[in-house]
Amino acid sequence: MADASADLGSTLAALTAAFLLVTAAAGTLIGFNWTQAVLLGGVAAVVAAASAWLTARRANGD
Repeated sequence: MADASADLGSTLAALTAAFLLVTAAAGTLIGFNWTQAVLLGGVAAVVAAASAWLTARRANGD
């Protein structure tokens, strides 16, 4: 079984990276207002964290 802190670290990294990248892209490049950009970034962060968690579980054979 993998170290739980490594799983938490990868999940938090995925959450943070997705939130920052999607929020910045939506707010500046796509042209959403900043409220919409933050909401879109939050949704992307939740999806990225769930994906990282599921990937870690599948890698461990759970």
